Amino acid sequence: MKAYTEKQMNHLQTSKKRCSGQAMVEYVIVFIAILLVVSVLSLSLYTVRQQANRTLDLVGSDYP
Repeated sequence: MKAYTEKQMNHLQTSKKRCSGQAMVEYVIVFIAILLVVSVLSLSLYTVRQQANRTLDLVGSDYP
């Protein structure tokens, strides 16, 4: 009976190590996803600002 208990303890310790590794992978995936979303949003903001500046230049230009 004692060997069976030690076997269970070894299994629990290995599964805890795998779970902590899985959590780290999940955190890395979420970090990359958030980084990509922020990058796309900043690129969109940049393009909208450029378009707004072009519009202001066209409106403010001196056509005869």
